[in-house]
Amino acid sequence: MAVDPLIVILVGVSGSGKSTIGTRLARQMGWPFLEGDTLHSPASIDKMSRGIPLTDEDRRPWLSEIHARITDAARRGVDLVIACSALKQEYRQTLERGVALTWVHLKGSEALFRSRLQQRTAHVMKADMLASQFDALEEPSNAIVIDASATPDAIVEQLVRQLPAEGRLRVAADVDELSAKAAAAAVEIIECAVAARGRCSVALSGGDTPRGFHRVLGSQFRARVPWAQVHFFWGDERYVPLDHADSNYRMARETLLDHVPCPPSNIHPMPTHLSPAAAAAAAYEKALREHFGDGVGPAFDLNILGIGEDAHTASVFAGSPAVEEQERWVVDAHTDADPQLRLTLTLPALSHSTNIFVLVAGAAKAGALRHALAADSDPHLYPAAGIRSAHGTVLWWADSASARFIRPS
Repeated sequence: MAVDPLIVILVGVSGSGKSTIGTRLARQMGWPFLEGDTLHSPASIDKMSRGIPLTDEDRRPWLSEIHARITDAARRGVDLVIACSALKQEYRQTLERGVALTWVHLKGSEALFRSRLQQRTAHVMKADMLASQFDALEEPSNAIVIDASATPDAIVEQLVRQLPAEGRLRVAADVDELSAKAAAAAVEIIECAVAARGRCSVALSGGDTPRGFHRVLGSQFRARVPWAQVHFFWGDERYVPLDHADSNYRMARETLLDHVPCPPSNIHPMPTHLSPAAAAAAAYEKALREHFGDGVGPAFDLNILGIGEDAHTASVFAGSPAVEEQERWVVDAHTDADPQLRLTLTLPALSHSTNIFVLVAGAAKAGALRHALAADSDPHLYPAAGIRSAHGTVLWWADSASARFIRPS
């Protein structure tokens, strides 16, 4: 069963950052963005450009048009981010008629927003109209309230973490659609990281579900990814030689790395040739700290994870010390699965990534996904549930079979 779409509306007076935050949130989540101001009539735009505040009569057809876009998205099951002032409660009641909406109020001082408007010379909303907007503002009582004075990146990070867990679940028809959509979103993250910092760090995982993701990333998006600036790591590895059939590195090499121009120096497999396994874990943690610096955990720009039928993630299984480990980033883990000896990032280390994609496919994973998303799940019993409280943005990419137990939001 697919969940209902999540439709997020950012409200606030002019200068609060609705468009900026809305655009970034939509890009982060892989959703379409609707700028409400583009739906004003030419007459209303003319009034605002001449410094004349709009009346309720002016706004009624505008609100009706936005509501039509909302109901269309809900009917088609499309998640959506909208920027819309919606200053009064009656406006918001018009927009949410017959649909479930998530309201976000970008709140700040008149002085802050006035200073922003004074720098926006080409915008139709003039700074001298701001007082009338504050006079009209009826703050929503059912909204996520965000301090608009924070940086856009901080606001988006805070906002994503406050969205309902089901709202971070992307449900595809099958594993092929899941792979294509997750790969498209991954490319956006990689491009943004390279543009901002000159490099992108990605953690890969094993299992069957990532295979399709790898193939799409290395074929359909091969020309878009700046491979020379991308570093690849692994969230876990079976303690076997890297050319072994069970090796997560070998799977990634055969499905992705052999098909893209990524420099060998940018590929950092776990050193399973070292013995004992504890020494290999320590060596990999040393390599991670050299790349990321010391801190709470490795700040991967993108961490690709999966979950098992028992809701383990990476090689963090129920009851594993890797769940509770607070100091080490990498440990050797003994499991009941085959092969039994693994290397894995600890749960706190896995959770420190800027973006986490959890790929889930198949009816056999439906119970695990339900436990992973349940607010009261214990990570000691269902380790994937610990990813919910991650440092950054977590998106769960599931096919319809694995999402069949998720109730509509």
